[in-house]
Amino acid sequence: MTPTAFYPPDLEAWWLAVAGRRLRLRDPKTIAQRLAETAGRLSDAFTVGRQANFSDCYADPLTVAAYGNYFFPQTYVRARLAVGELIARCGWSPPAGRPLRVTDLGGGAGAALIAAVDLIAEQFSQTQFDAAVIDRSAVALKLYRHLTRDRRKRHLFKSAAVSADLAAPAAWPDLAPRDLVIASFSLGEAFYGKPAAAVLDWLAAMREKLTASGLLIILEPALKETAERLERLRDLIVSAGGTSRWHLWAPCLHEKPCPLLAGKKHWCHEVRHWPVPPTVNRINDRLRRSVWDLKYSFLALGTAPPPAAPGAADGDPRRVRLLTPAVSGHGRLLLSGCNAAGEHADYDLLKRRLDPLTAKQFARLQRGEVVTFSAIEQLGGSCQYRCVGLTPIC
Repeated sequence: MTPTAFYPPDLEAWWLAVAGRRLRLRDPKTIAQRLAETAGRLSDAFTVGRQANFSDCYADPLTVAAYGNYFFPQTYVRARLAVGELIARCGWSPPAGRPLRVTDLGGGAGAALIAAVDLIAEQFSQTQFDAAVIDRSAVALKLYRHLTRDRRKRHLFKSAAVSADLAAPAAWPDLAPRDLVIASFSLGEAFYGKPAAAVLDWLAAMREKLTASGLLIILEPALKETAERLERLRDLIVSAGGTSRWHLWAPCLHEKPCPLLAGKKHWCHEVRHWPVPPTVNRINDRLRRSVWDLKYSFLALGTAPPPAAPGAADGDPRRVRLLTPAVSGHGRLLLSGCNAAGEHADYDLLKRRLDPLTAKQFARLQRGEVVTFSAIEQLGGSCQYRCVGLTPIC
């Protein structure tokens, strides 16, 4: 389990206290039971009944409490995972000599922003922050202000709660160019039913809001529909060309056309195990939803190219992002992934070549993780490889 899949106990306690005050209860189990029905309705609205500009998670005190205790932790950890990959795999680091300027678009109470700030502060302890949440909900922004005020002892940073429409950057109040912008489960809603050209225009406007080394992270649900929408958007970005275009940082290991759109068998999304917080578990005792795996799709774009991956040349099929977990069968481990050569490829590993520890490592790999093989050989079929040499899993 990745160390970035972590939700701070002080955040859990803060939201539990919010619910306790609004329900006039103290017992955590009783609070969770009272929140379960509302959390279930929100869960349905966020998935099967999701519509454009959904804002009911701040409709009344009970839905606010249910959102904060059940969904805020999931949003927080998804953002930590995405930012963690940019640090660990892509070599991103905050600018030196000034505060990091980070913004959460449509961030509500700021789960994604707080997650990014927490993780970056852990990895780069001297970092200071100039942080802002942009959202249209006055209730959400008030919660964000209260939450960051109460956590001042943990992170000292300049903080702003901005009431604005994330889809209209030209109308935002003046902010210094941003180093990191996160749009977590908000962009799809803002442009629901609108043509791709509208999103491209928005991306062009966003470039003007970023520094010369700025990054934009877009997180969306792991549904096939939403993931393929991101895949089509990334192909439009790749085909645009020119010196002013965006560069792909993640999840892609290449800047060729997306091979998954052609195959239609898989779609690009992440699945990560995480230590589910006690309050989420208590609420889920009633709901019986699948909360043990966090699922999401994402796209990280930079105004500059990412640093070259160590030990992996461009177009190297040995480097692969997994589309499936490892499957055991007939003396082999089978993997499917999107490699740095721009292929949707299948890989197999002969079990007799694996020591027990390495076999266990591969068995624990999750969808979306990146591995590099030291040597492969092509099999008879197109985009089929056998791994004949292993390097440490990265």
